[in-house]
Amino acid sequence: MTRRRGDTTASTVVEVGRAVLGVWHLGRALRGRDQRVLHAVLGVRQLAQAGVVKRAGGPDAHTASAVVDALHGTTMVPLALLDPRRRRFAVEQLWIAAVLTIAEVGLVGRGRH
Repeated sequence: MTRRRGDTTASTVVEVGRAVLGVWHLGRALRGRDQRVLHAVLGVRQLAQAGVVKRAGGPDAHTASAVVDALHGTTMVPLALLDPRRRRFAVEQLWIAAVLTIAEVGLVGRGRH
């Protein structure tokens, strides 16, 4: 399967956005913000995920990335419901995960017909 130029550009935008998000998380962790350990872990994960998906490329990499994001969002639901101290963080993460899942699925599309 060959990739079209527009597909490559869209993929780059998503993965650069993910890397920027990772750097943002790490910045929050370094500044000692609330939830700094969570921000550090998520920052490393987002940077690693961006690098792996960009390096691997292709629909399978984007599908796997979408699954990781969807699972992350799913794990934030009980945190938001059960932990008032982390509720805002969990809801923010749920939104971020939803946007990234949609972006990755959008890159894959419906697959081959």
